[in-house]
Amino acid sequence: MKPSNIGAALCIAAAAASVSSYAKEHRKERSDERNHSSQMQVIAVTAKAGEPGHGWQYFSDVRSGRAVVISPSGDYCYSHGKGLQLVFKGSGAA
Repeated sequence: MKPSNIGAALCIAAAAASVSSYAKEHRKERSDERNHSSQMQVIAVTAKAGEPGHGWQYFSDVRSGRAVVISPSGDYCYSHGKGLQLVFKGSGAA
């Protein structure tokens, strides 16, 4: 076998090995991304009865720019960085 053929075969083998190792890391990263737990944190509200915000619950995930607000009547509002959108209308029983 000619030395140039051996060199070409070694280059192809090295390229194939590097591509498969890159793909493995990519799959691992995507898997970790899919399985991460929610980072929603409760936002403490100290509003007293009669003050705005009393009875409302606030949750936020700063890293992904998400927020959830729950009204006393059970309305759920969700934001993905573009303002709150009503997602569920509660029954109104508080």
